[in-house]
Amino acid sequence: MKIQGENSIALVSWGQDHFHKLYPLANNIRISQNLKDSFPHPYTLHDARAWIEHNIKFTPSQNFAIEMDGKLVGAIGGVIGKEELRTNMEIGFWLGEAYWGQGIATEALKLFVPYIFQRFPIHRVYAQVYENNLASMRVLEKSGFVEEAILKFGYIKNDQIGDLFQYVRLRDND
Repeated sequence: MKIQGENSIALVSWGQDHFHKLYPLANNIRISQNLKDSFPHPYTLHDARAWIEHNIKFTPSQNFAIEMDGKLVGAIGGVIGKEELRTNMEIGFWLGEAYWGQGIATEALKLFVPYIFQRFPIHRVYAQVYENNLASMRVLEKSGFVEEAILKFGYIKNDQIGDLFQYVRLRDND
């Protein structure tokens, strides 16, 4: 599946052609510092293969490669809540460092969120951001998300405890 934006940005379902492109892009400590510990560092070919094989089975897709002019530049996706939280989806995104600050993540979110609301019985999409990740907070705000909560001492990363900012976007008719 491919969701094409107005610019050169597209969201593309993960596939076999992404294996050797994903791991060198994702293997960056500056990326993993802003993501959950489940995002490995170092990021290996084995990690890329496991991620892609995991995502190939989803229909409709929940996670996408972000491409610019046909080149892999990052990833975006989400996890639907379980049981009584099934109307929620937690989302996340990252870009290769060479692509930071170019509006790519904002464009990707503007493509991804309407897709999620169209394909899944989701009423709210949210993202959690570490307190020092101001760039991701700006991306979320530019994409129509609003700050919902600050979870004081909400995370620990690299032995540092910090505040976790939660942003939300609701389905338009809610």
